[in-house]
Amino acid sequence: MNTCGQHGMASIGFHGSSLKAKGQVLPALQVLVGGGVMGHGEGSIADKVIKVPSKRGPDVLRYLLNDYSTNRQNGETHLQYTKRVGEKYFYDLLKPLASLEALQAEDYIDWGQEEKYSTAIGVGECAGVMIDLVATLILEAEEKLEWSQENIDRKAFADGIYNAYSAFVNSSKALLLQQGVQCNTQAGILKDFDVHFTQNGLYTESNSFKETVLQMNNEKPSEEFAITYLQKARDFVAFAKQYREQAVLIEKQAV
Repeated sequence: MNTCGQHGMASIGFHGSSLKAKGQVLPALQVLVGGGVMGHGEGSIADKVIKVPSKRGPDVLRYLLNDYSTNRQNGETHLQYTKRVGEKYFYDLLKPLASLEALQAEDYIDWGQEEKYSTAIGVGECAGVMIDLVATLILEAEEKLEWSQENIDRKAFADGIYNAYSAFVNSSKALLLQQGVQCNTQAGILKDFDVHFTQNGLYTESNSFKETVLQMNNEKPSEEFAITYLQKARDFVAFAKQYREQAVLIEKQAV
């Protein structure tokens, strides 16, 4: 289900999905046809044709390739062929494979799995590279610190304060995610950090992390405050980085 959108630009694309049949959920593929590069800076987005049980994916590919091999005109590319015959043609072609009347037990088990399928949101992917979100957030926080210093150096104190604030938010969100705490809004992140870290004695630099971060709302964007605020952000990001490294070490030792 987590994809880069490559299926939407493919000649034949498969997008992970699910179907319900007989009171159960089974893995499915949304079949897309007709994507590709047309030349001269133009491209074609594939059409969503039909949804089929995942285990029928190989049959879908056979149907489509055999159909193209049999019915294309001389020199006609697959992209040209799909545009000529149209989306409805492929829907009718693949409709028999979408039937849920004769499902087998294996249809309820996804490829490479042994247990029955269940829908879930997994870790995001991009071109096959798995992203460590916690480490990425801390890296972004360090980048915000650099931007903050650059802002202050050129006397853009308000911008410097804002980037320092962003560093606070990114790094605290990273630690919350590491603890399994899901958070979305910035206000929620500051509040949750106090609940899960400050109040549990995991962070002891202040009695209220939220109040420390939100000092920016009560102060004028002066050079003095910008410098002080940036230093506090630096100290916190260093704390977050160290906490993250210790947690990773503990996990490795446990394994």
